[in-house]
Amino acid sequence: MKTILRFLLILLPLLNHAQQRTFEDYRKMADNCLKQEDYKCAIQNYERALRIRENDSYCSNQLQKAKQMFKVGSKPPKATTSPTSGSSPLKAYLLVQTDLSVYITINKGAGGTPIPIFPNDIPAKLPLNKGVNTVEVKPVDGINDAFERTFNVTQSGNQLLKINLMANRKINQQADKERQEQQNKVNEASTITEDTFAIEIALDMVLIKGGTFPMGSNDEKPIHSVTLNDFYICKYEVTQQQWRTIMRNNPPKLANEGCNNCPVEQVSWEDVQEFIKKLNQRTGSNYRLPTEAEWEYAARGGTKSKNYAYSGTNSVEDAGWFQKNSKRKTHPVGKKKPNELGLYDMTGNVWEWCQDWFSKSYYSESPANNPVNLTENGYRVIRGGAADTKSDGARVTDRDAYKPSNKGNFVGFRIVQD
Repeated sequence: MKTILRFLLILLPLLNHAQQRTFEDYRKMADNCLKQEDYKCAIQNYERALRIRENDSYCSNQLQKAKQMFKVGSKPPKATTSPTSGSSPLKAYLLVQTDLSVYITINKGAGGTPIPIFPNDIPAKLPLNKGVNTVEVKPVDGINDAFERTFNVTQSGNQLLKINLMANRKINQQADKERQEQQNKVNEASTITEDTFAIEIALDMVLIKGGTFPMGSNDEKPIHSVTLNDFYICKYEVTQQQWRTIMRNNPPKLANEGCNNCPVEQVSWEDVQEFIKKLNQRTGSNYRLPTEAEWEYAARGGTKSKNYAYSGTNSVEDAGWFQKNSKRKTHPVGKKKPNELGLYDMTGNVWEWCQDWFSKSYYSESPANNPVNLTENGYRVIRGGAADTKSDGARVTDRDAYKPSNKGNFVGFRIVQD
């Protein structure tokens, strides 16, 4: 009897200690077991913790994970080769870290089953087979941003798979928001009621039917065959009034200020890009500068060309305003003879900016179809001559160059549209 009493005195404190274990005690023990890959121990302690706090989501998720890992760990690994005597078996694992709850399936085609992996957790350790392993990742929430990765295993060791689905979703949401904002601006611009200016520009655009022509001359070598698609070009150079309508002011150093219907000048290539951007926003259209090839083709008269030296005629006096008849100032557009396509002032008045970068050797390397020189070299192409140009510089084939940031008394532009 005394022996039994002594035994009870020893056992009673131990029983009291066991009764005093809390939810946190069991949770910590379970986490530690999971970390040590003792999945059976982890299952037991997560279940004990859940008896104290039945609805704890963390322990519920970890219990499910431990059970899955215990299930996977209990299966014998599929050996791709028979181990030779004295060789150690290959031990390769995939360490998975994720910012979103996902299902991981390794080698689904070979019978692999989905394993739930949860965020904010120690890396999950999943066994890999020797050779190529296909890993399928699917978010638990069902959103369609699943993906696959392959891991080629040749030796024992760990390979890391870091999943950033939540971070990627935030990036994609921001990108979608920006695209939608841009589309809203386009839609807004396209629904603006056409004003007088938009109608005027649209009516002045002339269709240039595409075709093939010999670009260049004996002075602008080599003569080479160029083929262009259809496009539209404005029959007039952009005027001072049109510039003010879009930009709300005149260029700071306008040479012939006050002549509303004269071509705008003192505008750089970069200024012109800003004008076109605002014009497109206002009209909902897609205007741009002509390529050098488009400009020469239109100046020559396109499919109706009669191979004149100047635009529409062999008389520079009839074609446009140049050094001898201009008094070295610009004149209202459309006062000289139009060319075969009904275009005015392609000869003289102001030089006209083109889209291309200038290169003396470009004719030797130009592609045959719809060429445009996109190789930056410091200068953009200008064509057509101006009010201060000699007759030779006003020929339809003459080429010149200007820095895109420069503004000149006799440099303007006209617009085209696909």
